[in-house]
Amino acid sequence: MTVISRLASFLIGIFVMDFWFHQGQVHAFGFTVDTFWERIGALGFAGVVTLAVFWASWAFFSRSFFHGVIFAAGFFATVDMVLIHWIFGLHRITYGWEAIYIEIFLVILGVVMVVFALRNERGGMRDEAV
Repeated sequence: MTVISRLASFLIGIFVMDFWFHQGQVHAFGFTVDTFWERIGALGFAGVVTLAVFWASWAFFSRSFFHGVIFAAGFFATVDMVLIHWIFGLHRITYGWEAIYIEIFLVILGVVMVVFALRNERGGMRDEAV
């Protein structure tokens, strides 16, 4: 896989994660999110859409593209949570008590995604070279 396609998959993954997970003050279609279950539901919906994008990148594109999307999403989740949410305190995943637990989970998940993508892409590169 070329450097351009790897860069494209990384940038698409960053865009998808930024677009879907940073719409905090938007009230789409007049919906507001006030209660704990509404916040969890909104995050669950974003998670389902994200999983659909992951599935589409796996089903319709090369494995290298899929690994790039997974890497970008994991990298963005980890760096965004640590730098923007915790160090700089610009915003939170939700504004309820559950935010810290969800954010810790997403940092761990992001690290796992980065490691998964790197290990699998590295293996794929070895397979392509043979």
